[in-house]
Amino acid sequence: DIARLRARDVHAFLVGEAFLRAADPGAKLTELFGT
Repeated sequence: DIARLRARDVHAFLVGEAFLRAADPGAKLTELFGT
């Protein structure tokens, strides 16, 4: 989903719930943004 939004020049996202539910927030960050 993030990749699709970035491809359309959207650069701000609400991802708080994804991090709250993740066992490893750092790994989730990498998964979502590839950095």
